[in-house]
Amino acid sequence: MQFPQKRGDGPSVDFAVSRWKDLVDRYRQVLIVESDAGVVQRLSALLSYLPARIAVSGTRADAVEAGLSHSFDLCFIAHGLVDGNGLSLLREALWGRGAVVGVLMSRHADLRVVQQAIDFGYSGVIQDPPDLQQLRPLLRRVFGGLADSPGSEHPEIVRCIAAKTDPAGELPDLRTIAGLTLTQIRSALSNSDLMRIIRAVDYPFAGKERLEYFDRDTLERVVCLVRRWSQQRLGLQDGRQVQARPELFEELRRPA
Repeated sequence: MQFPQKRGDGPSVDFAVSRWKDLVDRYRQVLIVESDAGVVQRLSALLSYLPARIAVSGTRADAVEAGLSHSFDLCFIAHGLVDGNGLSLLREALWGRGAVVGVLMSRHADLRVVQQAIDFGYSGVIQDPPDLQQLRPLLRRVFGGLADSPGSEHPEIVRCIAAKTDPAGELPDLRTIAGLTLTQIRSALSNSDLMRIIRAVDYPFAGKERLEYFDRDTLERVVCLVRRWSQQRLGLQDGRQVQARPELFEELRRPA
């Protein structure tokens, strides 16, 4: 932001400075500690509608260094990192520089993990990868009413999955499912997205009525099977043929 040229002291200069300070004060410092670049991309997209300055640490060591030089209002910390467990990181490195809301991201958020997170001072535990519905109650603690503003539930790379689901119950089709990549399945789609995909096709899977009780890894494995089955139904022998046919990605790339 550029200030207007100063032409002497006066109300206009004071107003400009005051407005700039108000704008800066609205921004919150957010740290994402996550080794998976896909999860970082998704979470950053979900937070893009909020006044937040986002820093990213890919390892415990990077997060410790960030905690020594900066204070944060909100920290998202992955349970599993490439260089160790992230569970104790909030208390060890990020808690001592003012009030911070800590959120643990776990692919296995069972009662034991939730209790451990509470013991280590976390404000909440969310499924990894996250979705906006999980985030909103925690975001309200930092951003207040701004957290309830319309946000982007799905990054553009998989926005079609959400767009294909409307009040009438429309579901993603074979072309959309066949065009998904493993990275999208693991890091961009939420649990509800995965369940929607499984229920969208007549793949012979007996557990469709009990998907809410399945863990994340099981849902991902079933969706990979459904993706392969969809490719075969379309007459595609492998994923390379999907990538060689850009028309299969037309809906994936179409803006919502």
